[in-house]
Amino acid sequence: MSSPCCFKLLLSCILLVLLVQFPQAQSRAATEDTETALAPQWVMPEKMKKQLHAVPASRTVKFRCQATGNPVPSLRWYKNGKEFRKDQRIGGFKIRDHMWTLIMESVVPSDKGNYTCVVENEYGSLEHTYLLESLVNERPPHRPILQASLPENQTAVLGSDVTFVCRVMGDLWHHMQWLKHITVDSRNEAPGGFPYVHILKATGLNTADKEMEVLTLRNVTLNDAGKYTCLAGNSFVIAYHSAWLTVVDSV
Repeated sequence: MSSPCCFKLLLSCILLVLLVQFPQAQSRAATEDTETALAPQWVMPEKMKKQLHAVPASRTVKFRCQATGNPVPSLRWYKNGKEFRKDQRIGGFKIRDHMWTLIMESVVPSDKGNYTCVVENEYGSLEHTYLLESLVNERPPHRPILQASLPENQTAVLGSDVTFVCRVMGDLWHHMQWLKHITVDSRNEAPGGFPYVHILKATGLNTADKEMEVLTLRNVTLNDAGKYTCLAGNSFVIAYHSAWLTVVDSV
């Protein structure tokens, strides 16, 4: 029979092994949990719906693209499709990495353009484009003129191709967009009364002006049915025409 001293010694050894090993197991589990791969995701998706910024000259503009992911995603900025560098702008700009924000102070007309953030890690990427319009222009505030009756309502067979045409008269416009109206939480409009839209095409993204006059939808599905808008604008005003697409199984 073992002596009491030997029994106490054995208990002490068992307790020591448990105390040493159990925290290590917990630490491994926590490490495995924190190392779960996660592609980038927007922290506030609703705020990423805003794309057009029209601001007076000399104001400060902030573009934010806050995202999460594991590993922590990197953030890069582009202007009109090219990497945006501080030496490309008088006065440069600021990057607040902890806020995922690009800051430009005292904006001028030459700052107008498309600013795209690219957020990525090894498991995926996201990108979002802001259109900046400065409200300084030497032209009088004339509204762009769109050709009447364009674009036209259309009915298309499931799986076919559809083309919408929109013509802008003259040169009184600086940007043009094709928009698809969408619903968010069963609503067509945001609280401020502005419609929810998805930008299908926009000038400044390696797209020639003439190419912007045509929107082609290929192999349409029932989800493509709905309202489409052609929008042309300058630093002061915008003009737009809309048309409806109906998708049917057969003619």
